[in-house]
Amino acid sequence: MAGEKELEIYHFWVGHEQAPIDHLIDKFEWKFPIRVHRNAMEWGYYSMITKAKIMRGEPPDIMVYDIGQRVREPAKAGELTDLSDLWKKEDLSRAFPEWIREACSHDGGIYGMPVKCFTYAVWYLKDTFQKYGITPPETWDEFLEVCRRFKKAGIPPVVASGWEVNIWFENILARVTGPKFYNRLMAGEESWTDSKVIEAYEILRELVKEFFYPSPFSYSFRESWAALNNRMAGMQLQGDWVNGMWRRGYRYQPGRDFDYFLVPPLSGKGSAVMVTGGNVWAVPTGAPHIEEAKTFLRFAGSLEAQNLLASEGVGIMARTDVPNSSYDPISQKLMADLKRNPSVLQMDALLPSSVASVENLQQMQVVLMPRLSRANIKRLASEIQAAVEKTKRKGG
Repeated sequence: MAGEKELEIYHFWVGHEQAPIDHLIDKFEWKFPIRVHRNAMEWGYYSMITKAKIMRGEPPDIMVYDIGQRVREPAKAGELTDLSDLWKKEDLSRAFPEWIREACSHDGGIYGMPVKCFTYAVWYLKDTFQKYGITPPETWDEFLEVCRRFKKAGIPPVVASGWEVNIWFENILARVTGPKFYNRLMAGEESWTDSKVIEAYEILRELVKEFFYPSPFSYSFRESWAALNNRMAGMQLQGDWVNGMWRRGYRYQPGRDFDYFLVPPLSGKGSAVMVTGGNVWAVPTGAPHIEEAKTFLRFAGSLEAQNLLASEGVGIMARTDVPNSSYDPISQKLMADLKRNPSVLQMDALLPSSVASVENLQQMQVVLMPRLSRANIKRLASEIQAAVEKTKRKGG
């Protein structure tokens, strides 16, 4: 229902991810006399345009951020509106888990309305596995054997864009070091030159060199996903949003046409460590329609809205009271995996951006220079550690 009031929303859910968000906004416009101007764009453009608008003092009313440092840094810079009053009025601490509230908080304020959580898994098309007589691996040795069988058959085992190379590293690092060390490393309490960290880089390097689709830094996630769908590769490590993308884009049935397995433990002991993250709606400081923005946030955080997104395969909603029946079999399986396995937040949620940018550069060099000695990998890691120390001195 259109009306005189207006609201401008920027988000990065495009392509096969966009329809549920449009349905959410349609439902909001039907319930409230507020006309929404929608701006959906690819992540790279989204990041560039929203930063420029904030710098010019022309922010939209609503934006999307990842939880953790991606929210805390702009909040610390005074770029986001404190939503603590909304959280208190709506009693949202009863609806959302403590770790999500903490992950969108800074200095006593809360700066986001949680949308969903997400985790990563290795996705595959069942007909591809069946064609090559492959079953999902449960151990790292079995995973490497699956990779060798695909390679022998002439198909790249793993397709991964540059972003997905980073996802592989997070998963490998969490398994090599264990969750406790991983979290201390992210907090600057362990060193990036530790032998376990160097080992994780070496495992990543060998995996990319031996089993990845060539030139991972030359294409995007959507191009790597297209390669998987075209049966040009066997597997892809990605976020659980591909579940909904397959449902909407290809009309594939979860569990029948596609499935997933977790990156296995790297030793015979222990369980898989699941890397997680989340998204929030946020209101930039100086948003021109603050009351309309808060009306949207109240709706977006409601059980009604999150149930709508869950039923359309967006992923695992942030609200804990969304009924299990709203999720498809894949999402239900992922939620069960999250309950039985330890989890850590993704690196971008934990590392200051000044450290994350250095780590991304060094990680890329490790992958692009497969003949680097262990000593040279440690030298690259020492530059990450130097960035950590510099950030500490600045109070970051």
